[in-house]
Amino acid sequence: MPELVGLKRKLLQLTSELVSGCPFCVSVSNDVESKAPICCTKWSGSSYPVNVNSATCLSCGEYRKTTT
Repeated sequence: MPELVGLKRKLLQLTSELVSGCPFCVSVSNDVESKAPICCTKWSGSSYPVNVNSATCLSCGEYRKTTT
């Protein structure tokens, strides 16, 4: 079980690094057990962020526009 927590933590860290420059990503939680650790304004359609999971966040692709 500790290996799984370590893998989740690493995935969350990598996701956080990828989206660090995204204009829609407000914050990324440190809670590895959270099902939706990323606060995003793009998916809410307003200035109030909603929580999304890593797959949803990365599928948007906005982070790619800021890392090139």
